[in-house]
Amino acid sequence: MKKRHTFFYHLLRPLVVLFLKLRFGYTYEKAKNLPKTYIVVANHATDYDMLLVAASFRRQMYFLGSEHIARWKRLYPLLRYVFDPIMRPKGASATKAVMEMVRRARKGRNVCLFPEGVRTWDGRPSPITPAIAKLIQSANCGLVTYRLTGGYFVSPQWGDGLRRGRLHGAPVRIFSPEEVAAMTVDELYAVITHDIGEDAYARQAEDPAPYRSKAGAKGMENLLFICPQCGAYHTITTDGDTVSCTACDLRATYDAYGYLHGLPVDTVAALADWQREQVARDVAEGKPYTAARGILSQVKDHIETQAAEGEITLTPDALCCGDKTFPQASIAEMAMHGKKALVFTADKVYYELLPQNTNTLRFLWYYNACVTREKETV
Repeated sequence: MKKRHTFFYHLLRPLVVLFLKLRFGYTYEKAKNLPKTYIVVANHATDYDMLLVAASFRRQMYFLGSEHIARWKRLYPLLRYVFDPIMRPKGASATKAVMEMVRRARKGRNVCLFPEGVRTWDGRPSPITPAIAKLIQSANCGLVTYRLTGGYFVSPQWGDGLRRGRLHGAPVRIFSPEEVAAMTVDELYAVITHDIGEDAYARQAEDPAPYRSKAGAKGMENLLFICPQCGAYHTITTDGDTVSCTACDLRATYDAYGYLHGLPVDTVAALADWQREQVARDVAEGKPYTAARGILSQVKDHIETQAAEGEITLTPDALCCGDKTFPQASIAEMAMHGKKALVFTADKVYYELLPQNTNTLRFLWYYNACVTREKETV
């Protein structure tokens, strides 16, 4: 651990806490009676999660972050100097990042990670690989499970802008190294998934809280690309708290509590389920998903090199961008960072695909539906 990392953490943390209180009205509980060394695992709800979690911990720790941050040419050198985050590429193997996390923990350095890897699009927990439990055990340190509540409604992954409402963070349970070692991998995995498994709509149903915004529905076209009324594709528009379809008379609203009015379903989670079913049906029928233009880049050592440009076509057989084609079997993993960027690994090469002026999430869901269908047919 370098002294400057501890110095900057202690210097900046009070300023961060003040910012979070003023900007979000954030409340948090301090972590107490901590082991000498520990790994913090938390759910992933907003782009501010590292700051939100850090508010509860006075002792310096290192964070596991997305690889694309390392491509910020001006800002990343400063972030690396001050915090030295551990970079994990989405849509690719996380082996190197996890090994670095374990290495630091074994050296007595505290680490924080978000096992879900991605922010939730619909307010429900994202899947966590069971391997995370085994890796945490191998670090021979303590464990702190941490839960953020309200983050999804303050900053929905699909949305533009922030909403003002209840946002809280707190440790759930704290385990000593001996307690972690005494658990089986399955038991530890169950602890992690239970403690950080935050269902935003389940909490809202139990204890409703408003999240105020002048444009609550703004950005929902990043999630919704099929009209739930007429079935048209790419016709959804938003304005203020209203969701409309340019192909029919659909007009729905998104209220301060995160509920939809004017649709067959009243939550974004249910709407997402309906849309995933439509995507699975499209895959089964072999319907291609296309975009008029996309930019494909190869990423190596955090440097992007353009590999292709042109029309995007995704079918159950292959992904194409311009003159570049990737058979489905060659794509090992796919994910997104932000609302617009697809990242994937094909033949051990890491790529980023930026569809232009269109919904990007549909390509990820289509790919996931292809993977699910392939597993079901084996």
